[in-house]
Amino acid sequence: MLNKAFLSPFFTPLVFIILWLGIVGGVYVLVPTGDILQQTLDGKYIDVVAKCGYLLLLVVLFVLADDYKDKMRSWGLYIFFTLLCFLRESGIQHHLSTTDTTPFKSRFFLDADNPLYEKITYGFVLLLILSGVLYLAKKYAKHLISSFFRFNTVTWSVATLCTTGVLSKIIDRFPSNYHKISGGRLDEDVYTFLQVLEETGEMFLPYLAMLALWQYHLSVKKR
Repeated sequence: MLNKAFLSPFFTPLVFIILWLGIVGGVYVLVPTGDILQQTLDGKYIDVVAKCGYLLLLVVLFVLADDYKDKMRSWGLYIFFTLLCFLRESGIQHHLSTTDTTPFKSRFFLDADNPLYEKITYGFVLLLILSGVLYLAKKYAKHLISSFFRFNTVTWSVATLCTTGVLSKIIDRFPSNYHKISGGRLDEDVYTFLQVLEETGEMFLPYLAMLALWQYHLSVKKR
């Protein structure tokens, strides 16, 4: 019964929504109003849970490595991207450049004060990441689209993972985009709420990936 529920295509999206709303609500209930924004900063509980998630994801990838004997290149890219996400979550991007704290953003490459060798180095890293993303997209995009409408369990979990990542990025950029368009700033309570949504959403990403990997593992065992 539990195994059947876990392998339902609706399991991951429903559990995620319930937990996400529960955690956001818990933050507002348990944390004093003036301290809520502090909980979204590096080193706080949300950040620690996210970092632990990526370390656990690495462990899961190695435990389930046998499932990818015929897909070792994809498995290697999963390891690569998990490490990158962990390093990003740890704030490594703020320590890579001698002149800037945003080496993977367009303004870094457009700023004439930043060293050329750093632009070449981080441009190559971005190209490497893009190549990996394009490889996975070419290999799996068609299957993911077609299997989504067949209510494939793993596909729905991957869709939940990707949607959460995109929404978190949109929420993250909303305050600055709002300022650029309107010239004003968001109300502090609204800004705080968006920060909680974004940070908790990103916190779930490694755990959603683990769910998808384990569901795939169980589906492989059933064949």
